[in-house]
Amino acid sequence: LTLRGVSSSMVFTTGHDLKGNSLPDWAKLAISGATVAVYMGRSVAAEVAGRLIEAGLSPDTAVAVVENASLANRRRFHGTLADLPSLEVRADLTGPVMTIIGDAVAGANFERSEPLAAHRHEEGAAQTAAEGAER
Repeated sequence: LTLRGVSSSMVFTTGHDLKGNSLPDWAKLAISGATVAVYMGRSVAAEVAGRLIEAGLSPDTAVAVVENASLANRRRFHGTLADLPSLEVRADLTGPVMTIIGDAVAGANFERSEPLAAHRHEEGAAQTAAEGAER
């Protein structure tokens, strides 16, 4: 979560408040090089990614996602900030999700992790097929 010379701080934040509004200040922390862990953020993943990219974080910034982190049936995913919006539409994710964003994530071992991008490409192909069928 931290990596000497890459990231020396870590921020845990919720993806949204009780009213469903995203919290504004943590985007600045990510830009300063902190690793950001977002909990309760699956439903606002596209907004989180968009705000971070808009604030200056590269779409290629490493992202790790863990579903059911403390349970035996936990699942791990990896990708980039550009892949993050796919979390919102994944029907196969039913447990709590923690999203970890930052350059320190790039050094993680993703051997037992599924790529987020694979699901994003499947969605795009399904949407293209559906649009073609409508014509």
